[in-house]
Amino acid sequence: MAFWNKKAATKADAPALAPQSAPARKSGAKSSSNAWRWSILIGVSVHVGLLAAAGIIVISHTFFNREQTFTGQPPPMKTYEPRKLEHRVKVQKQQRSSSRPSMAPRLVANKVTQGLSLPDIKVDAKVAKTSFQPSFKAVSGSGIGVGLGTGYGLGGFGLGVSQFNFFGIRGKGERIAILVDVSVSMVEEQKGGERGYLSVKTRIQKVIDALNEGTVFNCIVFADAASQFEKEMVVATKDNKTRAKAWLLPYNSHGNYGLTTGNAPNSDRGLPAGGGTTRLDLAITAAFLQGADTILIISDGLPEIEKVITEEQISAHNAVVQKWSADNAGRIAQYQQQAAAVAPAQQVEGVSSKVWVPATPARPPRKSMKEGVHDDPGAPEIPAHWQIVVNHPVAHAGRGPMPQPPALAPPGKWTLSDFIEHIKRLYDALYVKQGRKLPVIHTIGYSIDDAGSEFLKGLTLHYKGQYRRVAKLTD
Repeated sequence: MAFWNKKAATKADAPALAPQSAPARKSGAKSSSNAWRWSILIGVSVHVGLLAAAGIIVISHTFFNREQTFTGQPPPMKTYEPRKLEHRVKVQKQQRSSSRPSMAPRLVANKVTQGLSLPDIKVDAKVAKTSFQPSFKAVSGSGIGVGLGTGYGLGGFGLGVSQFNFFGIRGKGERIAILVDVSVSMVEEQKGGERGYLSVKTRIQKVIDALNEGTVFNCIVFADAASQFEKEMVVATKDNKTRAKAWLLPYNSHGNYGLTTGNAPNSDRGLPAGGGTTRLDLAITAAFLQGADTILIISDGLPEIEKVITEEQISAHNAVVQKWSADNAGRIAQYQQQAAAVAPAQQVEGVSSKVWVPATPARPPRKSMKEGVHDDPGAPEIPAHWQIVVNHPVAHAGRGPMPQPPALAPPGKWTLSDFIEHIKRLYDALYVKQGRKLPVIHTIGYSIDDAGSEFLKGLTLHYKGQYRRVAKLTD
């Protein structure tokens, strides 16, 4: 197709651009219209072809590349009754938001005359009396059924366990027994005297003050005997803590040194003892009888607990004496013959001498815990005095001493092994049936010697506690 440019034509071309005739103009217009039609037809055909090809590609891709899917059984649907589920959710929310422990189901009789028989509840009465019920009227009384299996109902309130600082030993407990040595040796001058011991009591009072009002506790003092603040552990209320501190204060103060009698009961459930000094055995027995789970001890020396001669030891000694008598029958007969032939002994002029007799402290009456042994009636105090002694030597005329069988060996004193055996027996008798753990024992050696320190350290390590040696206190 040619386009006519009028501006490009020159005057020289004018004769060639003469106007054409009418038939010639008609023929040129027709041929131009046919060209446009063919162009549109070809363009539409190309577009239709491209669309068809694209459709074929999409259909083939979809058909040959179909995604694989897996279907399974739908999860089982759980259905709940709306009212029961709503009630359960409300109860659980109330229990989580309340400090009150969950109550065990109980039978209640409105009147005694209804004759309703309540089931037996097997629980130690001592435990029920010490359960803590802080202003919940609905569970006042003995407190049976309030979580006795987990800390006797006290831990459920979050107040039963108390943190303490016992002369630098930090720990915690729910049933705490504080054992304090009140022997006269605790107030010796080299240990700080009365002032130093007052500091000891002040530190113990701080331990009592720090107890939560859900913890139960007791104080036990020991020397030649043992005495306890209360017969059973008491809740650490403000009034009970004040009374306990006042009860402890007079010990080893002016005019009230030591302890010879006490109210702590002896028990045949432990290892038997024949008396002694620094009676830590009696104090530990009292703590076990009250169900302590934590025992705090402060003492200044090794306990001097006398062993008891057992029937087995007596039988063994009698057998030794019989054998000795049989082996020495000839010597005994010979001695008796010589004694009969010797002239009566002549008295030699006596020689007198002045001897200083130290004071003898009073001995309180003591009831024997062993069958067949008489009670000790005691004796009054005898002051120190001078005494004239006259010696009257006897001339035996060559007669020697009479042969004697071997004496029964003294039973000796308790060792650390004996204390461990004593505690084991108490634990087996008082704790095992209740499913309770062995108490933790913490000890303080107050201006203590090496032997006492080793004893307390060994006792503490055996019962998973801590030991600390403390010098005299003056503040």
